[in-house]
Amino acid sequence: MNDPLVIAVTLLMSWLLTGLAAWYASRMGLLDQPGDRHSHAQPTPRGGGAGLVLALLLGSLVLAGDRIPDYWSQCAAPGVVVLALMGWWDDHRSLSVRLRLAVQLTVSIYLLWCAASRGWLGGAVPLLVGGLFVIWMTNLYNFMDGSNGMAGLQGIFAGCVMAWLFHLSGDSGSVLLAFLLAAACAGFLPWNLGRPRVFMGDVGSVALGFSIGALLLYGAASGAIDPPVAWLVMLLFLTDSTMTLLTRVMRRERWYNAHRQHLYQRLIVRGWPHGRVAMLYQAVNLALVLPAIGVAVRFPAVAWAVALVMTLMFACGWYLLTRKIGVFARAG
Repeated sequence: MNDPLVIAVTLLMSWLLTGLAAWYASRMGLLDQPGDRHSHAQPTPRGGGAGLVLALLLGSLVLAGDRIPDYWSQCAAPGVVVLALMGWWDDHRSLSVRLRLAVQLTVSIYLLWCAASRGWLGGAVPLLVGGLFVIWMTNLYNFMDGSNGMAGLQGIFAGCVMAWLFHLSGDSGSVLLAFLLAAACAGFLPWNLGRPRVFMGDVGSVALGFSIGALLLYGAASGAIDPPVAWLVMLLFLTDSTMTLLTRVMRRERWYNAHRQHLYQRLIVRGWPHGRVAMLYQAVNLALVLPAIGVAVRFPAVAWAVALVMTLMFACGWYLLTRKIGVFARAG
């Protein structure tokens, strides 16, 4: 099966399996109820991300065969499976924060050990930084999955950008893998964008965040993607989630409690439709993040400077906008 066909079949599988997951969630009563700390107005099934993750795994491990890098099949995919199963259970019955973090730490350590044992990653500092990055990516994607289409559209953006970056380095296997990730997200979108018929749930958001983090880590460790460029790919999500977390910690709030203090959540509370918020984030990606990545790739000597300037600019923008909008639904 050639690469375009594998990508198309993965997209179709994601659409079909997401529909099946939505039907299962409705039958089992797995519904997210509206509330002060939620951004939706009607009970909605959750756990649709199971179809997305299953399509990604089937596309990459079965359909693509040996064209996918060993790093994915041996190091990253086992963690994706474990996190998806944990998320699936969490969608059925809430798990403790300690248990979730313990599982995330375990799969991240395995990912780093596997990468180091194959010569893709070495040294105490890269291992520490890489581990923190993957764990944070795993969690921030869950935090940012609170608006219709937000997580799916970001997955398409990240997958396509990573495919381009891997193409520049000549890593055709990783190009296919990145496109499969984007295709799986695209197959999920029709069920979630606009009037949502299902939410991604922890089964999808946690596994998807880990997948993107693992791919960016592999790109940086293998030399295919410069570290500052890898940072820029997810800068918008990184900024909103990190600034929100730091603000909540400084206010001595329980950072893990549900809330509506992310910038995208504040915009929704102010009356912005979900679709408009999701399109705003992707417009920023296309207008600012993508050109910055292009500059960093074209002129590697200034890549770190570009990443630093963009990070400071986004952090200042987040601060100014949230100050203007205000704080909603503080969690204790």
